[in-house]
Amino acid sequence: MLCAGLCWLSASFAAAEEGIYATADGRLRADLRFSEEMFDRQDHVTNKAALLLRARAAGRVPEGSLTFGGRLIATWISERTDTPGKFPILSRLPPTHTRGTSDSYGVINEISLNATLALPLVTGFVQGEFTEVEYPGQDDIQLRKYMLVLGDLSRSSFYLAVGRKTLNFGNFASYAPFTHTHSSHYFWSQSDDPVIELGYVTDRTELAFTLIPAHRGNRVISSPRNDGALSNFALNGAHRVAVAPGHDLTVGAGYLRGSIYDSTIAHHPPGRGINRFWNELWDVNLTWSGPRFDVQAEFTRSMHDWPATGHHVQATTVQARWHRQIAGKPVTWSISASRGVQGNRGTEWERMEQVILGVEYEAAPHVTLGAEYMYNAGFVPLILPRVTGDRSVESHTLIAGVKMTF
Repeated sequence: MLCAGLCWLSASFAAAEEGIYATADGRLRADLRFSEEMFDRQDHVTNKAALLLRARAAGRVPEGSLTFGGRLIATWISERTDTPGKFPILSRLPPTHTRGTSDSYGVINEISLNATLALPLVTGFVQGEFTEVEYPGQDDIQLRKYMLVLGDLSRSSFYLAVGRKTLNFGNFASYAPFTHTHSSHYFWSQSDDPVIELGYVTDRTELAFTLIPAHRGNRVISSPRNDGALSNFALNGAHRVAVAPGHDLTVGAGYLRGSIYDSTIAHHPPGRGINRFWNELWDVNLTWSGPRFDVQAEFTRSMHDWPATGHHVQATTVQARWHRQIAGKPVTWSISASRGVQGNRGTEWERMEQVILGVEYEAAPHVTLGAEYMYNAGFVPLILPRVTGDRSVESHTLIAGVKMTF
């Protein structure tokens, strides 16, 4: 499907530069680098509206154009655990993992299509996907994101975005090719109902305030009553400063008023519950970027104890990546370490730890190959953690996969 799309684009569009295809009048377009940013779930996770506006200001999404994109991610996963039936579950819901000490399988993580329409002062974005690792109760074909962004950075640094999207809270980047960190596993927030985001974007600064309907979101978002009122909200910001020639330090912080860590029911709390309360989250993150490397650290935690565990919830991530070349083509080496804590010291559900060694190789302009080795210590699904938690579990995982993008 994706290959057919690439062939059609190559035959029907004139390539102005590598990865960019457009009709003669420029009305219909495909831009590889723009697609990579907008589809990316490992990097640029929470600031898609700002990316959209920056691309428009740079002329990559020209006014009056309709830009299409597509992505396929497929992986082969081999896991081994020292405790039968207890495998790591981070950022994927594999179809097996119920018994035995080893398992191997292939999966289509996503086949996604998106479209970006640029009109005077308004940019529309929509993304749909097919996946074999949908959450229980969700369809395998989903309208994943849609938003309207009112703004033009050539006229004003302010914008207004309305739609269903990843919440602008935290950073939650993962430098690994495919697997998320504990920070994103615990706190990456996705809306189900449309949210309203008011933001400010310059070359070095991003600020956002988001109003969120008081409903149970797709991930992490919730409120005590879930009555639909605009009573939940988030604040997020990041500022980049030059610290040496070619080197920048980005400092970020965020706050989310209502999270799922407010109930004794650990998974998908009901619309109304017993003794529910606002359990706020806060986040701080730092990123040092140089010409050939990036180093990032992030810490997120709840402000109150989670009734399901009797302890606050927190996650810490430290990671780095190095950009090199092999045979003249880009390759990125990465190491990522993260830790999630939700229980008192010594309890079976106290913590999970993860280390990932990764490599990604751009084999062709539209094709990236990736591989990971992952070590996990502890097994604490965030479903009945006091019942299912087992601190003694250790597991090892190998993942190889391909990303195809246009």
